[in-house]
Amino acid sequence: MTLSHFDPSTATVAVVLALTLMLAGAQDTQAAQAPTQEDEPAAIRDREDALTKAAHARDRVRLEQLVAPDFVLRGAPDLDRAAWIHNAITLCWGDRSRIDQFTARRVGDAMIVGFELTFYTDPVTCRPAVLRSLITDVWTRDGGEWRLQLRHAAAAPADGTAVMTQYALLPESPPPLEVSSELSLVATGGNTSTRTLGAGGSLTHRTETRRTRLAVAFLTSDSDEVTLARSLTAQARHGISVGSRANLFGEALYARDVFAGIEDRRTLSAGAAFTPRMPRGQTLSVESSVGYTAERRLDEDLRFATGSGALAYSWTMRPGTTLTEDVAFIADFEQANNWRSTSITTISVTLTRLLSLKATQAIDYRRTPVPGFRRADFRTAAALVVLLQRRPPPP
Repeated sequence: MTLSHFDPSTATVAVVLALTLMLAGAQDTQAAQAPTQEDEPAAIRDREDALTKAAHARDRVRLEQLVAPDFVLRGAPDLDRAAWIHNAITLCWGDRSRIDQFTARRVGDAMIVGFELTFYTDPVTCRPAVLRSLITDVWTRDGGEWRLQLRHAAAAPADGTAVMTQYALLPESPPPLEVSSELSLVATGGNTSTRTLGAGGSLTHRTETRRTRLAVAFLTSDSDEVTLARSLTAQARHGISVGSRANLFGEALYARDVFAGIEDRRTLSAGAAFTPRMPRGQTLSVESSVGYTAERRLDEDLRFATGSGALAYSWTMRPGTTLTEDVAFIADFEQANNWRSTSITTISVTLTRLLSLKATQAIDYRRTPVPGFRRADFRTAAALVVLLQRRPPPP
């Protein structure tokens, strides 16, 4: 082609066509290189698999590539990146794991991932075990690569327990003021008219370091309108906390037990109690004390120094149902054979916030009883209990 036949419009068309082809090619290349949203869940699943494989292989380099610099494992307390990677490469994770129920969705610039992760080795003991955890991960892009930003892990729930695993069951602080009263009644009619009436009540006041309790119990038994026997017990006790599991206490006790030939008994004592750690739902208190007792019996009056030990156990078998056992031993420092012991077993079932049913089996044993009376008394009662509590308003 010579200059005399050059057509400017033809050249312009050729240039435009070439630029269009170049732009189209560049867009195709970018589209091929950039993953689509449909590909992102699969890419994240590959990353999760890579994390578990790196833990099995204890591959620090690979873990550092996959985990973001400001990674956090949410917990109480939180675990930072360095501690999490240290655990991944030093504990035993075995050579196999499994990911189930994997889901992933994009929220803004992040991928929210959920799945069940199962390992088959105890990381602490390195023994065979099945450990299943419900994982929630947050992945974000860093330099064009998906990296793990945040993780939360919890025990995978058993069937029907998904709601309860979302919450921790914390012990409720006891109320500052508590008032309870109870009433039991057994009556018969016909050839013989009998009636046994039991009543009791208590008042408890608590602060952070102190606890004061007043209690009274009354029991009477009548037959054909004739009173056979009565008993009355009144107790006052004040305790002061010494540390988180120990307390010092002082106690005053008055008792009248015609069932056993005791006109009245007055006791003053002081001692210490300790509460060891127990499994959740169970409590145990161990106490020891020394005191002085003045007792007026049908046959004689006694005054003697005493030493005592007691155990108080409580087990919440299920919400609203509690079993308690109180055992005490009292020694007479002046007459070794004048020792006594008591055992009170109680099971209570909560009906409403205010009402509960209580069944009690009590055993009182006296090594040296009043002449004409037996050594042991057994009392079985079922009572309706009313409980009133005053709690501070929630913060």
